[in-house]
Amino acid sequence: MTGSLATPNWGLAAGFGATAAVIGLLAGHDPTLAISAALGIAFLLLATADLSSGLVAFTLITFLDLAPGIGLAVTFAKLAGLGLAISWLARIATRERSEDLFWAAHPWMTWVIALFLLWVTLSAIWAERPADTLTAVLRYGPNAALFLVVFTAIQRRQQVRALIGALVLGAVIAGLYGIVAQPSAAGAAAGLTSASGLNRLAGTIGDPNQLASVLVVGFTLSIAFAASARRSSAIRLASAAGGTVALAGIFFTFSRGGLVALGAAMVATVLVARGRRLAATMLALLVAVTAIGYFSVLAPAGARDRILAADGGGGRTDIWKVGWRMVEAQPVTGVGAGNFPDASIHYLLVEPGAIQNDRFVVDEPKVAHNIYLDFLAELGIVGLGLFLAIAAGSLRTAALAARSFARSGDHELELMTRAVIVAILALLAADFFLSDQYSKQLWLLLALGPALLALAGRTEEGRATD
Repeated sequence: MTGSLATPNWGLAAGFGATAAVIGLLAGHDPTLAISAALGIAFLLLATADLSSGLVAFTLITFLDLAPGIGLAVTFAKLAGLGLAISWLARIATRERSEDLFWAAHPWMTWVIALFLLWVTLSAIWAERPADTLTAVLRYGPNAALFLVVFTAIQRRQQVRALIGALVLGAVIAGLYGIVAQPSAAGAAAGLTSASGLNRLAGTIGDPNQLASVLVVGFTLSIAFAASARRSSAIRLASAAGGTVALAGIFFTFSRGGLVALGAAMVATVLVARGRRLAATMLALLVAVTAIGYFSVLAPAGARDRILAADGGGGRTDIWKVGWRMVEAQPVTGVGAGNFPDASIHYLLVEPGAIQNDRFVVDEPKVAHNIYLDFLAELGIVGLGLFLAIAAGSLRTAALAARSFARSGDHELELMTRAVIVAILALLAADFFLSDQYSKQLWLLLALGPALLALAGRTEEGRATD
């Protein structure tokens, strides 16, 4: 009837009222939880409105693990991941074309990921502490789900730019936080490989070696942004500045693993730089000269000693010896996901006298500090093989995408895709010194490969119909 008021939506009003009441109760119990809940609802609304924007926001959140208010950051990160999953489910529920879904476009990768998650879950049967395996399942599951989310969210060029830009910005923020606000991340930098007397950069990540690995990613991707032919001068300048911050941050972590990853990134850049090998070689030489100059002239003496010392990684090689004993004892199944610290003590005295320091096995049990050894020790040859198959599949799809972009003449996306390949290889090199199998940045980059290939296919189809 004309002039009549619309019927009130009492269900929506009741929902908002109940939500407000719950947040109020949480605020009385724990303000951190209340703030996290409010931010989580805001994130859910953003992700529901636009899945790609939610993915970009989630990517930035992954860099805030040890920012001020650590409980808030971690709780909000978990809620953001849940919100992203809910948004993705809502998105695919209205999708009519099944071929646009990840498992339809990449059935073999879907099976490999599913088998990996199944193997992780089954390892609880033989694990010493099944509860730790369940924790591992709950961490691997959301990471693996990123393949589904990224494939659905990344549909256009602007979305690729936004996601890669978020990876660069997150890395720069993580490094700047350490440089400007809190170099030692409230003491979190002290750990297995900390050097006495050195204030190593830890940033928002909380660990110098992990920070160095994500800074290498930020540096690599920022160079791709700066070199993009379609970028404005302002964005190029900002990208170059971000790359400079990331490179400085790598040096300030005094991380040997970070320098190895940086070296691997430069070698990979030269190898994958189709048509730009001279520029890539010049970049690699410039980075090498800068690194040598810094550690020879400007770095503290303790930093030079740390980089050059053959000290077994401050206990890392002892952990590796124990880890390899696990592999020899359980080569196929491993000791169970998440059970490396629990099981390591049982392999300490297999060879009396071979271990120089048992602190990180008995007093403070640590993870393997080598992602490949960690997979072998916890999940056996089967688990490592499945993970490597996932990584190889991602690299293969990214390589195919880069070639497709090159054929269609899209040099910007070709350059971005090749930078993603370099970033993945750099992280895999850094992970020889890290047990970083739960890294959101690693799984986001791996998930980008299939998404970029799908976008490349659509780009070629569009050019063919023009």
